[in-house]
Amino acid sequence: MEFKSSINIKFDIGNAELFNRYIPTPSHAEAMKGIIDGFAEGANRSHIIIGPYGTGKSLLANVIGSIVSKMASSMAVDALIEKLEHVGDHVASKIRDASKLTMPYLPILLSGNEGRFRHSIISSVVKKLKEKGIDIVLPGLAAKIINSIVLWEKDFPDTYDKFRLRLEQDGKQLNQWVEEIKKQNETEIKYFSEMYPLLTAGASFDIDYDHSFLSQMEYLTTVLQDNNLGIFIVYDEFARFLQGMNATKFNESMQDIQDLAELANRTNSIHFLLITHKSLRSYFSASNEEVAREFQRIEKRFNQYLVKSDQATFLRISELILTENINQKPVISDAAFTKTREMLRKYPLFPSINQTERDELVVRGMFPLHPVSIFLLPHLTRVFGQNERSLFTFLESLETGGLLNHIGKSNEYYLGHQLFDFFFPDSNDFGNDDVSEHILLYKKAMARLPEELLNKKSATNLVKFITLWNLCTVQSEQKLNTEFLQFATQLNEDELSDILPVLDKHKVIRFNRVNDYWELFAGSSVDLHERLEHEKQSLKTDQSKEIEVLYDNLVKRFYFPERYNDDKGMTRFAAVKVVYGKEIIEGKLIQETQHSDFSVYYVLAEDLETHESLDPVLQNLSQENDRTLFFLHSKPVIGIIPEVYNYLGLDSLRRNKTLLAEDKGVKEELEILFNETKYRISQYLSEIASYEDGRAWYIAGDQVTIRSERDVTEMLSDKCYELFKCTPVILNDSFNRNAVTGVQRNAAIKLIEKIIEDRRKQQFGIEGNGPDYALFAAIFKNNDRLDENVNKLDYSNIRNESFATLRLRLIEVLESNPTGNFKDIVEMFSAPPFGIRKPLIPILFVALLRDRWNEFMLYRNGMFVPGIDGETLFEIIVDMGAEYYHYAYEHINDNYVEFFNSIEKCFADSLETRLNNQSRLIFICGTLLKWLRSLPKITQISVNVDKEFGEFRDLIKRSEVDPQQSVAKLLMLYQQNMDKLLATKQYAENFTVLLKKELAKKLLQVIGVRDFKELKNWVEEQRDSGSYSINKLPEKIYNSLSSDNEDILIEHFFGNYVGVKVEDWSDTTYDLFFAQLRHDLEELKLTEQKIEQSNLNVVSIQLNNSRKLINKVDLSVKSATVYSNLERMINAAGKNVPRQELEYLIYQLFENYVVKAE
Repeated sequence: MEFKSSINIKFDIGNAELFNRYIPTPSHAEAMKGIIDGFAEGANRSHIIIGPYGTGKSLLANVIGSIVSKMASSMAVDALIEKLEHVGDHVASKIRDASKLTMPYLPILLSGNEGRFRHSIISSVVKKLKEKGIDIVLPGLAAKIINSIVLWEKDFPDTYDKFRLRLEQDGKQLNQWVEEIKKQNETEIKYFSEMYPLLTAGASFDIDYDHSFLSQMEYLTTVLQDNNLGIFIVYDEFARFLQGMNATKFNESMQDIQDLAELANRTNSIHFLLITHKSLRSYFSASNEEVAREFQRIEKRFNQYLVKSDQATFLRISELILTENINQKPVISDAAFTKTREMLRKYPLFPSINQTERDELVVRGMFPLHPVSIFLLPHLTRVFGQNERSLFTFLESLETGGLLNHIGKSNEYYLGHQLFDFFFPDSNDFGNDDVSEHILLYKKAMARLPEELLNKKSATNLVKFITLWNLCTVQSEQKLNTEFLQFATQLNEDELSDILPVLDKHKVIRFNRVNDYWELFAGSSVDLHERLEHEKQSLKTDQSKEIEVLYDNLVKRFYFPERYNDDKGMTRFAAVKVVYGKEIIEGKLIQETQHSDFSVYYVLAEDLETHESLDPVLQNLSQENDRTLFFLHSKPVIGIIPEVYNYLGLDSLRRNKTLLAEDKGVKEELEILFNETKYRISQYLSEIASYEDGRAWYIAGDQVTIRSERDVTEMLSDKCYELFKCTPVILNDSFNRNAVTGVQRNAAIKLIEKIIEDRRKQQFGIEGNGPDYALFAAIFKNNDRLDENVNKLDYSNIRNESFATLRLRLIEVLESNPTGNFKDIVEMFSAPPFGIRKPLIPILFVALLRDRWNEFMLYRNGMFVPGIDGETLFEIIVDMGAEYYHYAYEHINDNYVEFFNSIEKCFADSLETRLNNQSRLIFICGTLLKWLRSLPKITQISVNVDKEFGEFRDLIKRSEVDPQQSVAKLLMLYQQNMDKLLATKQYAENFTVLLKKELAKKLLQVIGVRDFKELKNWVEEQRDSGSYSINKLPEKIYNSLSSDNEDILIEHFFGNYVGVKVEDWSDTTYDLFFAQLRHDLEELKLTEQKIEQSNLNVVSIQLNNSRKLINKVDLSVKSATVYSNLERMINAAGKNVPRQELEYLIYQLFENYVVKAE
């Protein structure tokens, strides 16, 4: 872009032309006064000028620097003073005083890219003094180097000669090199430090860059005072230095800036000015607090001035230049004046000036500049980082697009599109990224202009103008609608109406229906409309899908009873739901599970006929349900359904990766089309929030007109007070809601468990300030200390009216319905008149029922739910759903109490103390279960027990799943006959003793002997006859007979014979014992002859003087596979293994798996 250069503070200092063209503004005047006061009156001498791009900060510094440095001529200063008198006499007098200063101030001008702060300041001052013929060497590093060279020359000539030789070899001249050292040239100082060890036998040279910056500046101050000089340090673009600053030098730089500011404020020789776009701390807003504090501390050393540019100033400067500097300026005609004046009343482009000023200053005074061009000009100059000075460039330019160029050719309006020609003479060179984005769109738009377009020039100018409008981002101030385009471009209505559709069709420009303005087309070359039509053909949609789209585009989804919510400290709300009219008429309206307190049904009629028939239906429905409202849209939904299908089609295309890959502009164009479709649907649905006359709301059986959203909220508040009059005030917004976080959930569970386990403790034992305490305080402490009622189990004097009512209602429901679905209890809490949020219900339920907690039980699928703790209760009520559980409330009467006392006395050794906190009923059931489980296994499971104990045992087991019914039957059986219960208990505890005696008696019967003495004789007979070799029965009986104690004999034999102690037998073990016994006895009686005669399916094997009988059985599939594999292995091995080894191998297998296994 070819602009006249902006101010370069280094090169423009003293430029008389700038004085001539400088036009002061009020914000400049204030900053100028503050800075000049430091020179003339000894005020603060450290300053910061803050202002956005284009506000003349650098020009202001340049003007002041030129005056105090005596570089401005008296004529230029007088001209400036004359201009300042129009702004304020006090500023003009300050400039006059500054121009008469006896001490000249050398301008030290920096622009943010000089590197390290201390080095840039010192080297610039030293250089400037050198220009004035003042040659100095600063204390510290430079002096140390120069002193070293002087010492070598005087006392160490060899070292000095080597030094000179090294300089010559490296192409350096001694005198020039010394000058660079004096200027603190870091490169040359480093060069010397590297050379130093080579010249001094390895000694190192300490580079003392950290020699006190303040000391060096104080030394320079002394030099300045000795020479009657001062310095004016101007650090322009200081933000550039801050943002490029090395993190390791942060503390050093901040300290140096502060030291320099403080030094300037206490000496008249130094004045310090920083120029930035915002305050220092703003550049590091994301830094830590320590950095922010550091900048805040430094800023206190500076006077700060905000420089800004306003529209009124811009207009006055422009008008002044046009009036005074341009000869033969055209005069606007009366007709054009009248027409333009009327248009500016319609389009308020200049709100900063009054109507008279607008007519005379803008319309008449600045002709031939069109008002829209005037409006654009300051925005354009700010985009490019320019300010009012751009006016000189534009207003006096003879180049294409310049104003003088236009005046030389025409007396007509200079239109907005001509600014494009001035600012963009070469559209291939367009500077920064923000500008390049718009120019790229411009180029694409121009490439799409159809060649056959008749009024192509007008179309081109239109594209240029829209480009500038979007570039300046002023659509929010004035939308580029068609009518405004006609005013801005001065095209007649017919020509513009011909051009716009053509450009729209060829994707040059587009009308943004969401924002209601024209803009350059930013899409693709793909015909998306054709793709959309094809996509809609393949869509599978139904009414529910349409409803979903409509709901997604609702502009209003919730209404809130704000007055009620503020009073109760909670958030009740009405949820909006979309429904079609025919569903209402046909009675298909499904009342969903209400997560909201009220429902607002947004009824959309499918057609006019349906719309007309809905009125009486909606009146009836709204009367039947006091928590439901209806709103009937005035227009049938059929008009917006095509957009609904466009929405679905476009949404599908947005996910089509193949389509998106065809052109990089496809995604953007799809988003635009999608957003426009959303906008149109939302506009249709916005009627519910328009509150205009004729909008049909149906509430409590009446059709009403609501004129504002406040009317809705007030009506909802009234309904809330009517329906939920007993809602307790619980001020905890993070918990008093339908869904809570994990942290709040855990806090609730902890509080419930504390109420159950530690209800006597103050605050239920909750300490600290965690979420559990916050919950406790909100529910109990802040509600008339409900916790004290729970501590004492005294619910007769609950001070909080809501909780007192809730307690009475809860007990009333439980006593009138001792059993029922747990959902009914939960809904009592959540339904009117209480309306308590679900997460609060478990806490309040336990707290208000704590005195009767042991009388309340829950069942699921007919099975008792034991051990209800905080987590279980919260999960049932809030997470899983109370409808899956049934409750039983058992208020224990005197008969039960007496029976329970007897049970505890009879079973004193088995009391289940772990259930002390449970109900008496559960405690008794637990005690009986504990007693039963302490009995031997055979006693617990055998069916071969007497009928009395069997029934008693079954009732105890049943008490695990149905304690109430089980205990009721036990009461009926034993309340009047506790001796019978004791007898049953004694029978159970002695059952195994009786069983062992029965087993011993039956053993003798099966073997065929009368007593144990005969049994011993029988064993001896078996031994003598060699039966020991047949099976182990005689041997096992013999081993057991080694004791004279019959009880020990029985215990030993029966346990060893089947491998299980009698106490751990089951009925199956019992049957197995006698089956095995009879089998072994039968085996002892078999001989080879009997086996052959009886044709028994048995194999008899004689082995080592003993006989083994093996039953012949059919092999299973698995056994047959094992046999097949084993035979194959032996056959294969037999070819290479001696027969003797093979026979012994088979014998070993037989012995291990047949003989020993027995």
